Parts: sequence; C-alpha cells; structure tokens
Amino acid sequence: MLLTAVLGGLLFGASAAHASDPVCRPALTNTPDVVCAVPAEFDNRPVESIEWTRDGDPLPQFDDIRQILVSCKPGQTFVIGLTLHLADDLIPSVGDTQVTCPGSTAPPPRISGFFCYADDLYGNPFYCDLFWEGGTDPDEVQVSSNGSQARRTNDYANNHVSISGRCDPYQDTHVSVSVYDAEGRHADATQASFCQRN
Repeated sequence: MLLTAVLGGLLFGASAAHASDPVCRPALTNTPDVVCAVPAEFDNRPVESIEWTRDGDPLPQFDDIRQILVSCKPGQTFVIGLTLHLADDLIPSVGDTQVTCPGSTAPPPRISGFFCYADDLYGNPFYCDLFWEGGTDPDEVQVSSNGSQARRTNDYANNHVSISGRCDPYQDTHVSVSVYDAEGRHADATQASFCQRN
C-alpha cells in the first residue's frame, strides 16, 4: 500500500497506515534524501531493539536508531521496513512504507541544435542559434566567445538563445555555450571555423 502522499514525483510525507509503519518525509537539505522515523505512538514505550530494511535488505548501520536519513536519487522508489522489539510485547511490531524520493526524473539538458555562420558584410558579423531540450527549469545558459561585440537574446521559454557578434580577423573565432538546469546538470558545445580570416 502506498503510504506517502506523492504529487508530481515528490514525496511529501504522510501518516503511517499501520501503527508500526515508519513515517518518511523529504530531508529538506536540498537533496533528494528522505528522513524515516519510528511512529510517534512508540515514543513513550520501552523499545528493546529497532531494525531497518530497504527493499528487504538489512540496514545494520541504523540498528536501534529512531530516526534515519536515507540517501536516494530523484524519483527513485523503494520500501523502507521497520521491526520494533518492544519490552512489553512478545511479538515484534513490523511495518513498511513505500518511498518515492523527491526531485525531478527529467533527463538532463541536451543541446539539440547549435549553429553559427558569418556574413561577408562590413565588420564581419556572425550569428549563432542554440536550442536545447530536457533538464529542469529554470534554465541558465552561459556563452563565451573570442569575437568582439558579442550579444545574446534569451528565449528560455522556448529553449532558445541567439548570439551575434563580430568575427576576429586575426584568429579563428569560436563560440562556446553551456546549458545548465536547476539541478546543476549541464550540456556543452563549441562552434569554430565559421568566420573567414584575413
């Protein structure tokens, strides 16, 4: 049974469905990690031992700890199990909770097109168009060039940046771009040899 409230691939946490089901929520540490805890109703009961599992595999490093930090990747799903041996109960209390780690499952950004060309007009202007897909908003694009008077126009809503400038008459002009998403993932590309040299 899904025991957490999941919306848009994010785990928000929920009350346990059975008394001994662990309660899990996002760690709120700017990571996809989650915190899982022994249900509050056991706070005042004498506990002899606590055992945790992840997808059925023991997590001995967390034995006898009431609240644990579980590392995971965005969108990853697994089951956290809990076994409580209570001092006043012969039968252990067993429960589990399915967890979906917060964060995006979107693929990283990918440059789908990057084209540059130069005109033979006065001043040797050049023009570039960059298109990308994937990643998580907000996007950020970094541009560098050894050309002069470089300018850019951002159209982040359509994953497009246009770049213009003037060719360097004495060396090969290049333009380099990096597309970053909100999670810091990036894609890079460089164009060169599109300008005529004197």
